[in-house]
Amino acid sequence: MTRVMLAALVLLNCALFGTETFGQAGQTINPVPLTAPTVNTTTTTCQINCDTQAMTCHGSCLPTTAATQATAANPAAQPAAGACSLSCTTQQLVCKQRC
Repeated sequence: MTRVMLAALVLLNCALFGTETFGQAGQTINPVPLTAPTVNTTTTTCQINCDTQAMTCHGSCLPTTAATQATAANPAAQPAAGACSLSCTTQQLVCKQRC
């Protein structure tokens, strides 16, 4: 008996609320037009130049063989390389902000 009542309830529910969903089925929705992505070559070139300058700067922070041997003798001299690298990164960020 419970299954019969449940089936009747489902059919009644479909009959009452089914008309609302079917009424919306005929509507046509226009898609949003998509624009092609563009690349700002001026900004990209500027950022690449900033990266190139930063890598050149970072390369100058690397110690030479003679400097490495001196650092091994005097470990207190090593933080200068870290400060140099930080300075290069800071210059890179400032440069990219100008782009």
